[in-house]
Amino acid sequence: MSSSAGASSMDTPMPQGWDDDERMSYLFSAFRESRDVNPHDWDNKQSFWKSAIMQRCKHENKGVIDGERVAGMFKRKGRIPVAVNRVLVEMARCGEIVRQTDFESSVTAGWISWGVNQVVYKPLGWAYGAIFKRNVQSLQGPFIVLEVLKEIADATLECHHQSVNSDALDRLVDYTTLRESCRSTCVDDITFRLALLYLRKTKKIVVTDAPPEKQVIKFIGKNQTRVSQITETEIGILRLKKTRVSLKQQIEQLICDTNRLQEETRQCLRKGLKSSAKSTLRRKKLAEKSIERKEATLDTLQEMMDRIQNAETDQMTMEAYKSGAAALKKTLADNGLTAESVDETMSEVQEVMEMCSEIDDTISQGNRDIDETVSLDSGIDTDALEAELADLLSNDESTEHIPGTNDVTARPSLLRDLPEVPDSEPIGSPDVTMENTPTLLAS
Repeated sequence: MSSSAGASSMDTPMPQGWDDDERMSYLFSAFRESRDVNPHDWDNKQSFWKSAIMQRCKHENKGVIDGERVAGMFKRKGRIPVAVNRVLVEMARCGEIVRQTDFESSVTAGWISWGVNQVVYKPLGWAYGAIFKRNVQSLQGPFIVLEVLKEIADATLECHHQSVNSDALDRLVDYTTLRESCRSTCVDDITFRLALLYLRKTKKIVVTDAPPEKQVIKFIGKNQTRVSQITETEIGILRLKKTRVSLKQQIEQLICDTNRLQEETRQCLRKGLKSSAKSTLRRKKLAEKSIERKEATLDTLQEMMDRIQNAETDQMTMEAYKSGAAALKKTLADNGLTAESVDETMSEVQEVMEMCSEIDDTISQGNRDIDETVSLDSGIDTDALEAELADLLSNDESTEHIPGTNDVTARPSLLRDLPEVPDSEPIGSPDVTMENTPTLLAS
């Protein structure tokens, strides 16, 4: 059986199953005295309300809850969940929520000692109360949800890193500027201050000892593991930046004043108040001169800031050169590459090549010696061979073949015995005509 609850119409997201009356009636009921009676029932309620509290805190970007008002945050149809108080006690026992005063005092006590107190001594106190006290007392006062506070602190750190254009110029930021830039990350001022305290505990920021509106904060760099202390040079750079911002605001105001005085001068002239117009125009000229002086100062400050930024770039370049040179030197050393070793290696290569050349020459000379010693022409008269070869060639040239043979080599001799081809047309017999030509051919 389910029905729509009034709280579900709120903008704040409610836990899953909030409209189920039967399930909510079960979850709104109190815990049993001992978890051993029904562990599933105990763990189910614990998980539901813990998730609901976390969801509400994350939705509102608030890491602080009031122990006495948490149950009222989940009021449904005039009914307040009784189980919430026990859930808060269990969260405190496990160190998931801590009292705000204890968290703030841990800054002076140190993170380690505070952690030992929260993880060791206080859980023993909770266990003692659970054993010897039946009634669980409600938590009173503000408590910090550490998981939510950590997320807000990390978001604040990331917000600052995204706004950094130069580490040399943006290492420090005043509290007011930081608060405005992180307004979308955390709306609640108390939670924001506690988030900075969390970052301070984890050595990710350093804060000057001053009221919040005058505090100066230094953040850890992206490639650093721990933030360093604030130096006088960094304080000077921050003052330089604030002076530049102030000058820009003054120049903008003076420009507005000159425009206003220009308009007043025109109105005085229209009304015929020449003296007033002259006085107003004089004030306008003074404002313009002030603008020129301030703009010159602003240009000088900007040039100084550019040089500071360039100095940081030069430092990064030199560090890159040093790292590269050291890496190259180590690589050469690991591979045994030195001028002496290379020269020695090249000498060895030259000696090996000369040795190979000598081996080739020796093999060639040996082959020639073998050819002279063992020859296939031994015992044969070379001059006689040449004479017999010449005789065979002369006999081939004088040899004639029989006419009528199909030997192709005989055709030139037969052609030489034929008469020359006549140059003129043959003269035919007068008795021979074209009509009897077939007869002659047939005969």
